[in-house]
Amino acid sequence: MKFFFLLLFAPFISCTNPFVNPIRSEPPASAPSVFKCDYEKQKIACKKIIDSSWPQKIKQLTNSICDSLIPCWYGTAWNFYGTSETPGKGNIACGYFVTTIIRDAGLPVKRVKMAQCASEEMIRNLCEKTSIKRYRNKNLNEFVAAIKLMGYGLYIIGLDNHTGFIYNDGKEIYFIHSSYATPKCVIKEIANSSSVLASSKYRVIGKLKI
Repeated sequence: MKFFFLLLFAPFISCTNPFVNPIRSEPPASAPSVFKCDYEKQKIACKKIIDSSWPQKIKQLTNSICDSLIPCWYGTAWNFYGTSETPGKGNIACGYFVTTIIRDAGLPVKRVKMAQCASEEMIRNLCEKTSIKRYRNKNLNEFVAAIKLMGYGLYIIGLDNHTGFIYNDGKEIYFIHSSYATPKCVIKEIANSSSVLASSKYRVIGKLKI
């Protein structure tokens, strides 16, 4: 009986289960039988937006990155030395996750150099200088409230020993990262509920240059 219970419970704790919604603890009601994400197609779509002269280009690219490109990586395993360039295969460190997404979205970045440097340096190189803000010893609720005031957009965040994306969709603030904490994979969390965000005493954030 105990073994049967573990079999039932396993899909809900497995980081590599493709049907787990990274924001929720249960699978969607209508999960597909096979998880599909055409990563190359998503990369081409981002490039098309960059090359366009559409008036809402920045918002369209941000939406494409956050809603189509990044989700391909959900569940990909974290490892401190991970350098995977393929979603769902191998493992990826937090810095490499950030720079790989930026590169694959079609934006200029020195993928390896920026992935290996301090997050503060990464943010200075890849974010709008006027948007960069630093917070020390600020509780998580106050920090998230400050991010809401910064407005819609995709941000890079640097913590004491970690980095990732903050996505402000205009309604909610999300933390998207290759997490060293359980479940140790690429996840999307509501920022206010992130133990990794909460545990960091120093946070530096900047809006990604698009």
